Amino acid sequence: MSQALLSIINLLTGLILIRRASQAQYGSFVLISGAAPLVVQLQNQLIAPLLTKRVTAAPDSERKSYVGGLLREQRYLQAMVAAAGLLICAAVWLAGGELRTTALIFLAGAIAAVAALFRDFLRMMLVTYRRPYDVLRADVVYAALFVAGVWFATLTDIPAALSALAMAAAATVGGLLLSRALWRHDPWTSPGMRGAFSQSVMYGLWAATGAVIHWVFNQGYTYIVAVRLDVTAVAAIAATRLLLSPLGVFSLGISSLMFPTATLWLQHHGLRGLLRRVLLFALGLAAISLVYLVIMWSVRDWIFLYVLKRDYAQRDLLLGLWSAIFFATVIRDQLIFLQMARGHFKRLAGLTAFCAALGLSVTFFATQNHGAAGGLLGLLAGELAYVGGVIFLTVRDVRASAPPAPNDLPVTS
Repeated sequence: MSQALLSIINLLTGLILIRRASQAQYGSFVLISGAAPLVVQLQNQLIAPLLTKRVTAAPDSERKSYVGGLLREQRYLQAMVAAAGLLICAAVWLAGGELRTTALIFLAGAIAAVAALFRDFLRMMLVTYRRPYDVLRADVVYAALFVAGVWFATLTDIPAALSALAMAAAATVGGLLLSRALWRHDPWTSPGMRGAFSQSVMYGLWAATGAVIHWVFNQGYTYIVAVRLDVTAVAAIAATRLLLSPLGVFSLGISSLMFPTATLWLQHHGLRGLLRRVLLFALGLAAISLVYLVIMWSVRDWIFLYVLKRDYAQRDLLLGLWSAIFFATVIRDQLIFLQMARGHFKRLAGLTAFCAALGLSVTFFATQNHGAAGGLLGLLAGELAYVGGVIFLTVRDVRASAPPAPNDLPVTS
């Protein structure tokens, strides 16, 4: 329910901006709002591996001390993101001219990123504690404030920047509600242990490296398209992606729960038991995705003409490419947990780096001949390579863990 709500938020805010703002403003919002997922994924991947281990296995006193220290030291990451954002905004502002408007948009995006760090950190905490109802209640408040803020932003001449500020305000309120829920469930020790964040960083360094590379892979194409084409091309890609975003948000929501669950499955059922369960989830989500894609394709003309009230060049081609990308992503998002549960973050980071380099290279050259669709050709190539690589690693691990055949057993007297 929570992930369905987040899907509705993405749809509503996107629809409001597409219908009520210019394509340039909508494209600018897509570019600045894309920075928030980077810092959120970085934070989550740095913290989630050790946090999951401590919450599921550590004694009460050790867990509460660790959580208290983590909550205190997480502010350092927020401060670093804020400082980096202010430096970038100051540099753009000093350039003068029309870039000063861009600097204001960047500033709003930096504020939104810091607020997103605050909310998603506490949200990850409650998900790890398996408190989905507390998360859902906070998400409802976040959704109402964010959607209302975006609607009011479209009444002004700068909807992109004000929409980012609306996201920041909604995330702050949602984070405060999550903090209260976490304290009621399991009060942490204040100020907590020292070095909790640094321990988490060392434990989750390769996972975080993979997350950053994966963000470059998944979001880098938008910036290449913006540089090689224009912001309106970014708007066309984002608008067609919007129709399929529920699949991505739903898969991401399942993934946030799957890491601690997969860790427990590996402990209780072994590698093959984990593989069976992960494959079951992947097949189930793939079936749901196919049903959704069929429905979306059957009503796409009505959606573009009457709901979005806009049409785009290469519309069907963009939608077809997004369909293939999301289908591959849904499968990949589940298969990687066999590797993550076993702690193979380094190999996943290497695979992600290879796929990112492949995808961005294809995007760079394909945009020259295929326009906006070229950006998605690179993303599709990278996703297919990622799925193939994860399947190869999984098959190799399962074969390596298989018991030896009778003929291979050592002979004993």
